[in-house]
Amino acid sequence: MQLHKKKEILDDILKKKRNIIDLIVEMKNLSGLATDLGFSAMLLQDRKLAEKVKELQEEMDTKQYEIETECMLVAKNPEEALGLTSVMRVASAVAGFSSAVNELVDSVLRGIPPHPTVREALKSAADTIDQITVGRNSRMTGKTIEEVTKNLVDVVGLKREDSWMYQPKPDERIRAEDILVLSGSKRKLAEVMKDMRKN
Repeated sequence: MQLHKKKEILDDILKKKRNIIDLIVEMKNLSGLATDLGFSAMLLQDRKLAEKVKELQEEMDTKQYEIETECMLVAKNPEEALGLTSVMRVASAVAGFSSAVNELVDSVLRGIPPHPTVREALKSAADTIDQITVGRNSRMTGKTIEEVTKNLVDVVGLKREDSWMYQPKPDERIRAEDILVLSGSKRKLAEVMKDMRKN
């Protein structure tokens, strides 16, 4: 991570004073989303999804740095500092999951198809994934996830501004410029995506 980026993060930490627990939860959610996207990127040989996993890895790195910095700032004495090392280990372990998925999608970005055995395993284990950005004038705005998807597919991730929600609740209302990541069978997903793209 570049020095200027670290300084930006530190300034943000000092302003917001975010809860370490919230940051770990966000890391866990991002890791789950990266896993879903990574396996789908391999199955579909989809560069866009692979690139999205790379973006999520950058977000994970930022969250991990935030947690490490927060831990150092809140420790008042050596005993507290020692206790907080376990928190940093958890953050590092969660980041490790995302790093592993990141390595998986490198093959997609290099144009190397998965071995047939891997492809068959992915087909049996993963649904198709797609994403959509909600336009400013979209008829989806203000509706709940349940109303839009009709429970035919799952919304595995929702990005709003700079934050991700992993598996948002069905009653979550959609806002303009939200990014929805959906998972489901190819037929149902195509049906829902077609309907969602209507103005």
